[in-house]
Formats: sequence, structure tokens, C-alpha cells
Amino acid sequence: MNIKNTFPYSIAILIFIIASVLYFNPILKGEKIKQSDITQFKGMSKEIADYRAEKGEEPYWTGAAFSGMPAYQLSAYYPNDYIKMLDSALRFFA
Repeated sequence: MNIKNTFPYSIAILIFIIASVLYFNPILKGEKIKQSDITQFKGMSKEIADYRAEKGEEPYWTGAAFSGMPAYQLSAYYPNDYIKMLDSALRFFA
């Protein structure tokens, strides 16, 4: 391999790096997009979190969403939830 053969690839990689830094510049500054579904989830799951903190057990029903619904659809705690562990590992940047 000589430098003449790798030069176009080096330029292409450099262009992708520059484009990525320019595109993700707001994220690198710490700015985030406000996600209304996340905000609504936090509001609806607050009742469940308060019950869990007060009673020390899982609630089965919440009145905070749609005039009542099963709590497992919002914020249930599952002791062997490996998907949540994987999700937490993938979100270490956030």
C-alpha cells in the first residue's frame, strides 16, 4: 500500500468526520430536543412512583392516565428486566 492509493479514502473519512461534527454540533453542546411523549410519560408515571415510594410495593392501577389504566403500561418494575438493562447500557451517552 502506498500513500497514493489511500489518499482518497482518507479524504472521504475526513469529510464524514467533519459532516458528523457539524450535524451533531448542538448535541455536543448539550442541547436536547424536547420530546413531548417523554414529558407526558414522566407526568403520568409520577403517581406510580409516589405510590411505590410510600407503600414499598408495586401498584396495579393508575388514575393518572386516561381516567385509569393498568400501571404495567406506564412504569412497572420488573426485577429481571434484561431489556431495560440493555437499554440503560446503550443510553450511556444521554
